[in-house]
Amino acid sequence: MKNPMLRRGPGLHLLAVVHVVAGNACDPAAREDHVPDVVVRDSAGLEIVENHAPVWDASDFWTVDPEPEFVIGAAGDSSHLVWGALGAAPLSDGRVVMITPDGSRKVVIFERSGAVSASFGRYGEGPGDLRYPLHLRVLPGDTIVVWDQMFGRINHYDPFGNLLAEPRIDAGRLIEATSQGDQHPHESVYSPLPDGSFLLKLARPGWQRPTDPGEIYRRPEGYVRIDSSWEVHSFGWWDGEEYSSMSSPWDLGILPYAARSMAVGGGRQLTIYLSNGDRYEVHQFSATGDLRRILRRTAAPIPVSDEELEEWIATFKGLNPGDWSRWEREIKGLTGRRHPPIRSLRLDAAGYLWVGDGGNREGSEWSIFDPEGRWLGTLSLPITGLYWIGEDLILGGRADYDAGIQTVEGYRLNRRG
Repeated sequence: MKNPMLRRGPGLHLLAVVHVVAGNACDPAAREDHVPDVVVRDSAGLEIVENHAPVWDASDFWTVDPEPEFVIGAAGDSSHLVWGALGAAPLSDGRVVMITPDGSRKVVIFERSGAVSASFGRYGEGPGDLRYPLHLRVLPGDTIVVWDQMFGRINHYDPFGNLLAEPRIDAGRLIEATSQGDQHPHESVYSPLPDGSFLLKLARPGWQRPTDPGEIYRRPEGYVRIDSSWEVHSFGWWDGEEYSSMSSPWDLGILPYAARSMAVGGGRQLTIYLSNGDRYEVHQFSATGDLRRILRRTAAPIPVSDEELEEWIATFKGLNPGDWSRWEREIKGLTGRRHPPIRSLRLDAAGYLWVGDGGNREGSEWSIFDPEGRWLGTLSLPITGLYWIGEDLILGGRADYDAGIQTVEGYRLNRRG
């Protein structure tokens, strides 16, 4: 492992100096050259990119058409297949392939009209069957790859549902390669990568959470990449999802708008990005675990309003029936909750990093960074989530929990510059 399994939390300090000219940070006249980045390279060759404003003017930045080119799942007999879809990606002919959740566990291909074009991969143990499909990728040539949970099979289909290949992960070899001392792998692949390797989370089973009531805690999570030769490339230890030690039902300290660690990989030259989510900071690694850059962006903290808290609690209780009265009282007793600065990470087809900014309720806001870590600008999208980002098309979705309807929508992306 080239990168030692070091704890990388909010208190991490690096031996690098960042010089920021006060005029560039505060004086609009000093920004006329549109170069707000301050980059410092230390003796180890590490770049820290401090972004205080976008590189491009809003008038010169990318746009997304305000109306979707197509909407799947809004109405019709097939709308139930879209509810809770776990992944979506386009085929070369414009159709959209999805994997449906636990209720049906299958691969469904939709026409842009919303009509079902094909459906395959039933629940079972036979060739081409699925148990708990988790990840979806469409490879060049329209090969559809579906990864099952629990280190199961990796089914390769053609667009007609014919099984092309069915490799499996050697779970024993994987556990042997990643279990060291008090660390053990999670039970499923975290994220497949374009080259066929995958990211995996590690846990420390012996770690004990705090017991003081109301204390916020985060379990340590390690991230590694497993390549085709079963070599393990480490990206260090990070902070898992926020929880609270409370006397709630089942002792679950679920928090609204919780910060969590996250990772994404891809790009023309395979690159891995990781963040703890609780500060606007993303670490950029090579595929083998070498830390290349630290990306930062100036962002003011956004408090969670009373209205947002009530809305979050109502949605959570609606999706999880039960007696949550004690939990609700304790949640409302917490003070000073803020939106995590980063809520998600995505990589587009060209290798640009999309960072989902926290605190936006009317759709979603994504700040886009180039491979050198410069903040190019921010896009406001009319959808609340992203499944896939191509050169000129994005697939996203939205859910109406009251109506029980979820849609997957395609929007035209107009890149400039």
